[in-house]
Amino acid sequence: MIVHFVASKSHAKHELRYYKAVLGLIEKAGHVIAYDWVSSANNLIKRDKIETGVWREIDAINEDALKRADVVIIEATAKSFFSGVQASRAVELKKPVLVLTRDTSPLGVSGLTAPTGFIKSKIYTLRTLPAIVEEFLAENIIATNDLRFNFYLDREVYAYLRWVSAKTGRSKAEIIRSLIYKEMQKDVE
Repeated sequence: MIVHFVASKSHAKHELRYYKAVLGLIEKAGHVIAYDWVSSANNLIKRDKIETGVWREIDAINEDALKRADVVIIEATAKSFFSGVQASRAVELKKPVLVLTRDTSPLGVSGLTAPTGFIKSKIYTLRTLPAIVEEFLAENIIATNDLRFNFYLDREVYAYLRWVSAKTGRSKAEIIRSLIYKEMQKDVE
């Protein structure tokens, strides 16, 4: 599963050990990090060279990573406008979001509404973090093999689908999948 990690860039220097803890748990569970911006930020911090242009590039890459991700984990202890924007985009893209914070201040991203189950907020310590992250990832795992589901078609749509299938030699499932892929491409553009 592809996981996108979001956190405050401006507090990265002080929060780095927590960011790395979350990323380590994601990798340990066998998942892929959509974009490891934390390593880039860490290198910039070590050189004490954080330029606005570099952050803009990281932001653009993060947006692409968000679109590719299956789920999003946000470390929100250090409040960040960018984290809020990313949370909002994740909900808009219907991605499950885990908002983590180490304190009891208003949890996560206030003012963000989402369908039930899309946003989960948790207070953590380094000791409780593994169980929280593992549970979230397990709840949202998407099998890498093909998924199956059933749906109903009215008689007119079914007759057309059957006719197109016979005419093209493609299965009904292939035709429906190709239509879905076309719609997905429209969303990407």
